[in-house]
Amino acid sequence: MVPESALAHKPASLSFAEASTLPQAGAIALQGTAGIAAGMSVLINGAGGGSGAFAIQLAKSAGAHVTGVDNAAKLAFMRTLGADEVIDYRAEDFTRTGPYDRVLDLVAHRSVFAYRRSVARGGRYRCVGGTTRALLRLTTVGVVAGMVTGRGLGVLAVKEGPAYFTPLAESCVAGRIGIHIDRSFPLDETANALAHVGAGRALGKVVVEIR
Repeated sequence: MVPESALAHKPASLSFAEASTLPQAGAIALQGTAGIAAGMSVLINGAGGGSGAFAIQLAKSAGAHVTGVDNAAKLAFMRTLGADEVIDYRAEDFTRTGPYDRVLDLVAHRSVFAYRRSVARGGRYRCVGGTTRALLRLTTVGVVAGMVTGRGLGVLAVKEGPAYFTPLAESCVAGRIGIHIDRSFPLDETANALAHVGAGRALGKVVVEIR
C-alpha cells in the first residue's frame, strides 16, 4: 500500500512514460537548481542524463549562464537543452574551468579540494550521486573546508513527494520544460536498460515500461 500523500495525479497531457520521469529525476533537478538567479554562472556535471537534462533547462529558465559536463557523445544534446558551454569530462577537468556560482554534481568522484576550487567565494556546490568515498568526504571535510573559505560544499538531501516534483510537472505541461526520453525498455529487459545508462549512452531519461 502507498499512502495517498505520496501520490499525485498524472497530468492528462503527459504519457505514463513521460510522467514517470518526474518523481525522482525531476525532484533532484528542481531542488538542485533552487536559488539560482539571473546572471549566475552554473555548472552541472552529468548534465546529459535524466536529472541533468531537467537541471539545464531549469537553470536556463532562471536566467543563468549554464555549463554542462558529460561525455563527448552528449555535448550536442546538452546544447539543444540550452547549455551555453559544454565540456567533455574525458578531455577537460571542469574543476579547473571555473569558478562557478553554483555547481550541481550528479556523479561526484573527485577530491573535496578540487570541488572547492570550482566554486566562487560565496558560491555553492552540491552533489547528489557519486562514489561513497566522495560523498563521505563532502559531508565531513567538505563542510569544514567550505566554511573556512566562504563556500558552501555538501550533499543535496533530496526530499521526496508530490510537493517536490509537481511544480516541474506543471512546467512540462505548459511547455516551458521539455521531457527527453532516450529509450524505453520492457520490464524483462531491465538489465539492458541499466547497462545502457551505465555505459553513459543515455541522452536524458531511460524508462522501463510494464506492459
